[in-house]
Amino acid sequence: MGRRFCLKLLSFVYALSFTLGSWATVDRDQVDSWIDQNPLLDPPAAGSTFTSKNIESLQPWLPPGFIDELDFPELSIKIQDYAFQANHPTYTEATEKFSGQVSLGQDGRLENYTAGQPFSLETIKGNNSKNAGYMIAWNNIHRWQYFGYKVEDLTMAYIGSESGPAPLSSEEGLTGGGKLDRLLNQSYHRVYLNNLAMLPDQNYKVDIKDSKTRFFKDYIEFFSPFNVKGTKFVVERMNDPTADDQVNTYLPTERRVRRFSAKERADSFMGSEATLDDFEGFSGRVLDYNWKLLGEKKILSVADTIQPKLTVYGPHSRVPDDEWQIRNCFVVEVTSDWEGHPYKSRILFIDKETFSVHFSLIFGQDNTLWKTMQTVHRAPSKNETDIELSVPSWRGQINIDRYANTATIVRGRSETIHPSMQPRTIKRIFNVSSLTEGQ
Repeated sequence: MGRRFCLKLLSFVYALSFTLGSWATVDRDQVDSWIDQNPLLDPPAAGSTFTSKNIESLQPWLPPGFIDELDFPELSIKIQDYAFQANHPTYTEATEKFSGQVSLGQDGRLENYTAGQPFSLETIKGNNSKNAGYMIAWNNIHRWQYFGYKVEDLTMAYIGSESGPAPLSSEEGLTGGGKLDRLLNQSYHRVYLNNLAMLPDQNYKVDIKDSKTRFFKDYIEFFSPFNVKGTKFVVERMNDPTADDQVNTYLPTERRVRRFSAKERADSFMGSEATLDDFEGFSGRVLDYNWKLLGEKKILSVADTIQPKLTVYGPHSRVPDDEWQIRNCFVVEVTSDWEGHPYKSRILFIDKETFSVHFSLIFGQDNTLWKTMQTVHRAPSKNETDIELSVPSWRGQINIDRYANTATIVRGRSETIHPSMQPRTIKRIFNVSSLTEGQ
């Protein structure tokens, strides 16, 4: 009992000093210099463990700003073996079938695309930095995702800037210190309607009317706390890359459905550190942004979590307590076409195999690092034959606002599943008229 109290007290004192001391400002030049670094050392070996005593040796493989988060006494990072993540055979077959047919339009749009991975690594490397950036963006949008994914039960934990003893909330995976300001509970479901590699007999699309105009749909519903219970969203991404998303939301306080404007996508989502375009590192429309390949980088990330559910620790409960893996990434700069966008730029670290985003570094208008976003994934089992289990799964996202010293921890309480979807089910769930059902 006494030992546990002492540990909690030590964690609290350290968290307090962390808050008061804060971290140094990181500017864009520092990040660019880190990207250009060519480490003389080999990457950390699989099986090795790093603590706060030797964490600086990981500096070449962790983005500036984020490595600041790892300087606390309890830190223990174990390095996993690198594991190749192969796509499902149906996706590979579609990639090979349509290889060489896809091109970029003058404005960066995707032309003559049907299914599979739009651009090969060789094609990307053979282009200039601008075209290569757009190619990587489209590979991210059209990465292997089957019909999409569903998390029945997930939380958004809003962590304040204040310090506090550990554990913050063990049942919610918040095992470090900090202060939990708010906890939202919701469900999330995305379904893709077009460019589906496993549906060659249906012209690679779901057999419903909306597949003529829609690429994907999202359904989001909030269950708690009471003041947001019943809030629902249906987000529809169009096949036309220049068409605005249709984002409809039902707000119980207004008892009506309203349409989001395009610019509201850049606003904070439900008071969190992220916007709608920040989901999974990037979830915006490609042509709303300018893309540029900055280079390639080996980075450490949680690419295959060993935790059943995201578990975080540290002074403010915002570092994944997990095993880390070296991943080969494209480093891409993304800037908005809209002058009023709150972000000056963002840098994405996109996996060269899965084309998922591991890290996003977001810069404010003064070119200093404003936010860091880390996505936690679970890799499919090696040689997985069940198509529903063959997709790299989202398990959580850690979004940190460095200016405010706050964070949002987005965490799947339930498993991330990739279910087969039937037209009847899609029509029932992803329908704007369903937003008011039961109200």
